[in-house]
Amino acid sequence: MSKFFLVGLVLVFAIFFSRAFFITVPMHQYYDELAGSNRIRTDVVGAPRGIITDRNGKLIATNILVGSKVVRHYPDGEVVASVVGYVSDGVGVSGLEKQYQNDLAGTPGERIVEETAAGKEMNEISVKSTTPGKEIRLNLDLGLQTVVYRVLKERLMSNPAESAGKAGAVVVSKVNGEVLALVSLPSFDPNLFYVNGKRGVEGGVYSEAKAIVADEEKKPLFNRAISGNFPPGSVFKVVTALAGLADGVISESDTFEDSGEIKVGIYRFGNWYFDKYGKTEGRINVTKALARSNDVFFYRLGEKIGIDKLNEYGKKLGLGEKTGIDLPGEASGLLPSPLWMEKERGKRWFLGDTYHVSIGQGDLLVTPLQMNRVFAEVVSGKKCLPRLFGKGECVNLKLEDQARKVVVEGMKMACQSGGTGFPFFDLRGAVLCKTGTAQHGGETSKPHAWMGVVVGGEITDESVVVMVMLDEAGEGSEQAGPVARKIVDYLLNKNK
Repeated sequence: MSKFFLVGLVLVFAIFFSRAFFITVPMHQYYDELAGSNRIRTDVVGAPRGIITDRNGKLIATNILVGSKVVRHYPDGEVVASVVGYVSDGVGVSGLEKQYQNDLAGTPGERIVEETAAGKEMNEISVKSTTPGKEIRLNLDLGLQTVVYRVLKERLMSNPAESAGKAGAVVVSKVNGEVLALVSLPSFDPNLFYVNGKRGVEGGVYSEAKAIVADEEKKPLFNRAISGNFPPGSVFKVVTALAGLADGVISESDTFEDSGEIKVGIYRFGNWYFDKYGKTEGRINVTKALARSNDVFFYRLGEKIGIDKLNEYGKKLGLGEKTGIDLPGEASGLLPSPLWMEKERGKRWFLGDTYHVSIGQGDLLVTPLQMNRVFAEVVSGKKCLPRLFGKGECVNLKLEDQARKVVVEGMKMACQSGGTGFPFFDLRGAVLCKTGTAQHGGETSKPHAWMGVVVGGEITDESVVVMVMLDEAGEGSEQAGPVARKIVDYLLNKNK
């Protein structure tokens, strides 16, 4: 290696190391201050949450500015809580806000800026735009939803001295599955879950979110319309009647003798008319049995059908399973069977158990939404997926047409003079109905009051089904009937 090359190499390294020393030692403070004076900051830009409107475009959930912060707002407060739920930290916690979180949330944007060490913005380097959340237009009718809420609330508050009958649910839907109204009470104002949020028109009795969460007695967060399991009582008799007629166990003209009561060993199974008034109704056919809600008739019919066949029709109509509505937290109900009894209770299934199920009692449990759909299926012959948003698929259940027509006739008679649906007598056949008074919890508890109504004598996909359930309120026709009647009056007047 030449002498000149070695000298050159030494000079290169000397220059390099001297420059490095100069930068890192004498000029360190200068370059540190220069680097610190310019920094890069990345900001996440939140996307506007999609609004929710009713079928007519009326706002149900929107966004408002409170101070410098955008928060979710529900103009009608308690009225819509059982449907929309609420949001926490941009994520839907319950209701439609949770069900359609991905659609409503949108996609956040991003902004990259250069700033000084003091945080002063100097230059915008790049911007990625947000994608706003989608608008969801529901099948819900806000006008009807408000009427249902107010009518139900008025009924539940009508006797402050009574502790029972303070909770209930109403589901109103078209036969095609479109849910027009869904209310559960007690309810809550979802606006309370946002700091300094603006209260809704119907703000309710709670003043803060923690009181809502802590109330284990009234359970305002519990959606009774879709999550509450209740014995249906006599509204279930439409299932028993359909099963007997469709399976050829009875015909329209067949009759059973109303003996007032049936005794099986030490057990007694009575009819409400006999127990209340000491009277019987002689030989009656299925349409009169539906109109009069005659328990003895349905005990006998259930015995002839058998629990297996009765359950088969219950399952066909969707009982014992979730309906698939587009809301989280739906319950399945319970369709008891001999196998279930043996597995869960360690007991045999007896004739008395079949009697109980035949009239909607015993271990049978349903949700108000399930019974709403059962009525739609019985009168139309189709099973449609209940939807608050969008269209649900419908399938033909291939029910025997004549059997359905006979059941429909019995439901029409129930709302005419001589039937049990006395709040509707003056409508003279313009509606179909069935009352229900469901015993539960022993003699000290009041029964659940049920009333199911199909608006219009001629059934189409646009026909409307109203299902009312009042928790521990008393007799169906007396307690749930007036609630259903006010809702039906609104529907009839609206369609004039």
